[in-house]
Amino acid sequence: MDAQHGSRAATPAKKTADVPEPRPALPAPPLWMISLVPALGLFASSVHMPSIPAMAVDFGVGPQPVQFTVSVYLAAMAIFALLIGPLSDRFGRRRVGLVLLFVFTLGSFGALFSPNIDLMLVSRLVQGIGASGGVVLSRSMVRDAFDGAAAAKASAQVAMAVSIAPMFGPVFGGYVHELLGWRANFLIVALLSFALSALAVLRFGETLPAEKRYIGGAWSMMTNYFALMRMRKFMAYALPVICGSVGLFTFQTEGPVLLIRLMRVEPADYGLFAAMPAVGFLMGTFTSARLALYVHESRLIESGCLLFIASGLLVTVLALGFVPSPWFVGIPMLLFGAGNGLVTPSATMGSLSAAPLLVGSGAALISCLRMGAGSAGSVLITTMPSGSAASMGIILLGAGIASMVSWRVLRRAKG
Repeated sequence: MDAQHGSRAATPAKKTADVPEPRPALPAPPLWMISLVPALGLFASSVHMPSIPAMAVDFGVGPQPVQFTVSVYLAAMAIFALLIGPLSDRFGRRRVGLVLLFVFTLGSFGALFSPNIDLMLVSRLVQGIGASGGVVLSRSMVRDAFDGAAAAKASAQVAMAVSIAPMFGPVFGGYVHELLGWRANFLIVALLSFALSALAVLRFGETLPAEKRYIGGAWSMMTNYFALMRMRKFMAYALPVICGSVGLFTFQTEGPVLLIRLMRVEPADYGLFAAMPAVGFLMGTFTSARLALYVHESRLIESGCLLFIASGLLVTVLALGFVPSPWFVGIPMLLFGAGNGLVTPSATMGSLSAAPLLVGSGAALISCLRMGAGSAGSVLITTMPSGSAASMGIILLGAGIASMVSWRVLRRAKG
């Protein structure tokens, strides 16, 4: 484990007055901290969702500019995730991680004290940059610090935290908004990020020893991304995961306006419907784990894609043919979440196994594409009629069809 923590074996040497003893290396960060780093960033992406209508009123703008706080955050996460992977391989996980936590804390306090929508958008951009390395660094640190069954267990815990955090955020945020107002959610995120930064300084040990770091140029590392995107097998597995992200973040962006403003759901009660994708995801992952030994991965992925399509159809048909009801949105999103639970485990492992020598780059690229696709879905829904369940249903349906078509076409192709 000393090698994993960055210490080097050396023969004992006599102490001299001119040569100080080296400082002992910090131990590898505990698993709960590795999991909390990405979870906090994704929690911050969605915790203010129930407050979007109230924020729009306070800032004196329509709901669309406030919805862009989601798009800006996700876009920053997507773009900078591509840089964080190579930087952490070159300079180590600790140094990059501490800088990102400082940036995230700065953006969190900026969002807390923003007096207008312009400064809020800037603060969310900074916050998203700080959150960009969470998923990439956590997966890299697990790979650095754990082996065998321990690595599999650690990876599963991180994956659970990453999957649940953005879905749990609106549930928590709705109750906080109801009790203390919308700024209280940003205060909680700012305090949590400050506390995590302080703990990281004390406990965030280096998991990538200097002798194992990448010493090539940055451009050669970036070209790995282009190689992966040209690899049909990688993209065949990655695209269903990406399409699932489009649907989830479309719902997270439009859900508050649709349910709270149009259907008169209380912010505290909104959490019940916001949790539907998370409940569905847990159902899907549980089913996937039980069936993985008996059902081929392609069946699981295709079943998830079919649930995406069914969810989009249900939302669209119910919106056009019946009186608006929050349950007509919540139940289909339960199905969409279950589809993600079936798709994500098998498709993520399949995409990373497509290029065994580029696992780190693959993890960073998938993170970027997921957040980028989520940001695109978030922007797209704001350009469509506001408060329309049919608009959201069309995007969900399109994402489902795209996931099924890309999977069936690309997985049969060579390369």
